[in-house]
Amino acid sequence: MPRIVFAPASSGPHASMLVVSVSPVESLLVALMREGAPIRHDCGGKALCGTCRLRVCSGASGLSPMGERERARLASFGAALDGSERLACQARAARDATLEALVPLVEGEGR
Repeated sequence: MPRIVFAPASSGPHASMLVVSVSPVESLLVALMREGAPIRHDCGGKALCGTCRLRVCSGASGLSPMGERERARLASFGAALDGSERLACQARAARDATLEALVPLVEGEGR
């Protein structure tokens, strides 16, 4: 099973990274939420808000191809469409990857 190394947004020097096993049939968002990862997802995983944006630090080639819905949402933020940013609600992993959340949780929002 592929493993994802995940860094929360605005993690600071003392925040811990999470290592999460993922199935290629589930979105990264579902896998991260299952493990209690602090990742924002205002629209509930429908590619409508872009708050689950991730920076792909390594392993981009092991992620699912980008669909039109994800491409359109990322483009609306001016993100590069080269695979260096992805939406956790749309991407799936077939191989290991290292990811960093780009949008911090809302103050007071828990894991």
